[in-house]
Amino acid sequence: MLVTTARKPSKAIEAEAREIAAAHGIPCLPRGNRNLESLLREFNTVLVLSDRGLSCFTPGGELFFHPNMAAVRIRLLRQGKEDKMLDICELTPGDSFLDCTAGLCSDSLVAKYQVGEKGRVLSLEQSLPIYLVMLHGLKNANPPRFRELARGIELVHADFRSYLQQLPPRSFDVVYFDPMFDVPVLEASSLMPLRPLACDKPLTPGDIDLAARVARRRVVVKQRSFFDFSRLGMSQRGGPRRKTAYGVLEIKENENGF
Repeated sequence: MLVTTARKPSKAIEAEAREIAAAHGIPCLPRGNRNLESLLREFNTVLVLSDRGLSCFTPGGELFFHPNMAAVRIRLLRQGKEDKMLDICELTPGDSFLDCTAGLCSDSLVAKYQVGEKGRVLSLEQSLPIYLVMLHGLKNANPPRFRELARGIELVHADFRSYLQQLPPRSFDVVYFDPMFDVPVLEASSLMPLRPLACDKPLTPGDIDLAARVARRRVVVKQRSFFDFSRLGMSQRGGPRRKTAYGVLEIKENENGF
């Protein structure tokens, strides 16, 4: 992996690129006149900082922060429309939400809008390139009204399996997973550059057990509608007519001795 800049960067961009690289132990090279193709042949994963933000280039394409889908969902919520994820999670103002698979942070942004200033959204991302792109995007999101919402998300670079083990029991109202689908939704073209960077290890019943220890109310998993949620010990929400569905594990009071 490499950090570089766009051609003819400002001194501020050059300095910021060096800071990102140094903080995470990644090589940083001046761009000069080298094209992306030659850089990708040598490094395979190239982080490029420019005036428009931080992007990650792989042979699969360009990954960048684009909150468009979250912005559409939030606009519909402001119009009084429902959001399927929020309905399944039953999030209310002041709740705490742990997103174990941050990805493009769309669900985290919508959750943060719902829980408000007094609520908490903590998002975990295992892939360092994805984490860095999303962290930079959240800090610099536009417009300013949306930036305030984005900066309210606590984004952490961590493997959720290790992180869940470190958390106290019943420390979040909802623990949420939206893993990469084994069979992608073809219309979701914005996710294609993310796929080669994301963790593709499937969820196991043990992962759900870890989440159930941390959740106060429920554990929620998003998957394709034909996924067998029973193998994770979860009940399915969402009918067969939808492309995606949700698995839910309700946490009973005093379950597991807590």
